[in-house]
Amino acid sequence: MLAYGHDCGHYREAGLAAVAARPAFGGILSQAQGHGGLHQSRSRSFTYFEAVASHGSMRKAAAFLNVASSALNRQILDLEANLGVQLFERLPRGVRLTSAGEMLLGHVRRMARDFEQTRSQIEDLRGLRRGHVRVAAIEAMAGVIGRLIVASQRDHPRVSFEYSVTGSREVVSAVLSEETDIGYAFNPPADRGFQIVAETIETLHAIMARNHPLAGNIALRLTDCSGYPLLLGDISLGGRHLLDAAAEQASMPLSPVVTGNSIEVMKTIAADGQGICFQIGIRPEDEPHLMAIPLTDKALRGRLAIGVKKNRQLPSAAAVFLETMKTDMLRRSNPDG
Repeated sequence: MLAYGHDCGHYREAGLAAVAARPAFGGILSQAQGHGGLHQSRSRSFTYFEAVASHGSMRKAAAFLNVASSALNRQILDLEANLGVQLFERLPRGVRLTSAGEMLLGHVRRMARDFEQTRSQIEDLRGLRRGHVRVAAIEAMAGVIGRLIVASQRDHPRVSFEYSVTGSREVVSAVLSEETDIGYAFNPPADRGFQIVAETIETLHAIMARNHPLAGNIALRLTDCSGYPLLLGDISLGGRHLLDAAAEQASMPLSPVVTGNSIEVMKTIAADGQGICFQIGIRPEDEPHLMAIPLTDKALRGRLAIGVKKNRQLPSAAAVFLETMKTDMLRRSNPDG
């Protein structure tokens, strides 16, 4: 199962009496040709409206836009007629926004900011030149992240990367504190601030030496491992909570001979003895001296999740790499799709 659940542009809002450097929608109008008369008309009306609001005068706005005052006034009157409200108070020496006019000006400028931001993001996505990406990932996904970094740097050689390999709790914490941009966690602790943007369901595997007595099995239950030395991750690892829950359901005491926060260390120990450790995301070609056998206990299935800080706008380089990570997760969860 897979589910999918960035401040590039900048626009300085001026006071109503300030002179704008340019109308907010002047650039949009010139790019709107061919998109329909209604869109052009609306863009022109907003351009004229914003200019009048910024200059506080129909005459000054017309001179700034290099249009006839009568044409500009007609656009404003049409806009007021369409909205059914008066946007300006006509004064002896200019105009002043009404309450409705102030509301519309805020809307127009927000649209301008959004447009510029989106255009900047599109340009960044199309020709990303430089940037810095920070990723925190669980150890089981370290190899995946490494391969994705190599592939990304082929396309964007000036983008630099910073990664940290840690437990799922620390992954979420690093994302929330903005010490990292993107997190990759298994069975992450629930937190409203951690927004999961892609996830897949993964099953824990029992990892053992190829000559282990259980190595010939196609699948196992957790209780099948009870007679052998257990090598368990500590509570910082997402899989430990699943193992504790499954053991409790099966009335099986968990008495590990080794506990730690590094799966690689535990796999090294397992490769040279009778010990069993547990991990997700195993590729047989990555572990020539080990066997990875799936555990069938329902309690040992958990969410492998990619997440970011909720409502945080990622830098462009990180946003691009996030899409790469999501695509890779989709590909690996549907290898035949």
